[in-house]
Amino acid sequence: MNKYAVFTGSCQSLSAIQYLQQTNKLACVVLADAEPNPDLMQLQQLLHQAQIPTLQYNQHDDMALIADLDRLGANRGVIYLFRHILKQTLISYFDGSLVNIHPSPLPEYRGPFPLYWQIRNGEQATKLTLHHVTSKVDSGDIAIDIDLTIHPFDTISIVNQKVSQALPHLLNTFCQLEEQENISWREQDTCFEHFAPMLEPQQLAINWCKQPTSEIVNMCRAGNVDVGCATFCLRQEMFQLLQASEVECDIKGVQAGTVIQLSRREGLVIKTLDGAVCLDVIGTQQGLFDGYRFAVLFGLDAGFSLI
Repeated sequence: MNKYAVFTGSCQSLSAIQYLQQTNKLACVVLADAEPNPDLMQLQQLLHQAQIPTLQYNQHDDMALIADLDRLGANRGVIYLFRHILKQTLISYFDGSLVNIHPSPLPEYRGPFPLYWQIRNGEQATKLTLHHVTSKVDSGDIAIDIDLTIHPFDTISIVNQKVSQALPHLLNTFCQLEEQENISWREQDTCFEHFAPMLEPQQLAINWCKQPTSEIVNMCRAGNVDVGCATFCLRQEMFQLLQASEVECDIKGVQAGTVIQLSRREGLVIKTLDGAVCLDVIGTQQGLFDGYRFAVLFGLDAGFSLI
C-alpha cells in the first residue's frame, strides 16, 4: 500500500494532510527546519491533536530522517510549502515517487514566491501543478495540473485559500491515476518568461514616476498582507499600502506622486505615470487608515508631493 510523507511547514497544507489521512494513505508529516512562527506552531499543535506522526527535517543530516521514514512505511512523498531544497540522498530514497505541488503553470514562475509574482504581474489565472522532484528545483516532469482563477480583487491570502481548497482534488486525481497506472508524465517546456524569486526590500517600494497604475494596484494585492506590503515614503518615514484602486485621470503636466484630490468621498488620490490611484488602506505604526484619514493625520493636501 502507498503511504505518503507530507513535507510542509504551513497550515495551508492541512487539506492535503487530511485527505491522505482520511484515505489511509498518510504515513507522517515532515516539518520544515525553521525558527518557530505562528503558522508552523499552529500546524504542530493541530497535528499533535490529530495524533498524526511528525518528523523533524534536519538540513544537515538526511540519514536519521530516512531511517524514520522507513520505520513508518513511507514509500511516497509529497512536498508543499516546505522551503527546503532536498538533497539527492533523500530524493533517491523515494525512488521516483517524490512529487512537489507548485502553484503556477510550470515552467512559468519557478521559485519560492509564485503566487506573489503572478498577482503582482496581473495574471488572471494560474494552475496547481504536481510534478516529479529532481535535483533541479521546480523542473521535474509534470503529472497533472488543475486550473484556478485569480479575480482582480483577490489578495495573496485569498489565492492561497483557493489553492488549499483545491489540494484534495489534485491529490485524489493523482492517486487514482497512479493506482490505474495511467499517469502520462510530460516534460516541462524549455521556454518561459517569468521567475518567482525571493523578495528584496527595494522591490516593495512604490516608484510613482516609473510604475503604471495597474502595477501599483497589483503590488498591493500581492503583498496584502502575507508576504510583503507595498511601501511608500513620506517625510523619511515608511508606510504600507495594503489596498489601492485605479482612478480615471486625464490631467496632464502634473508630476507623478502628487496629491491631485483629497476628500471624504473621493479619498486620497495620487497622480501616477499613466493615470491616478486612490490609496484605500494604509498601514502605519498607529494603525490602519483610509486615505482621507491618513492625509488629515499626516498633513497632506492637494498639490503635496510624495516624492
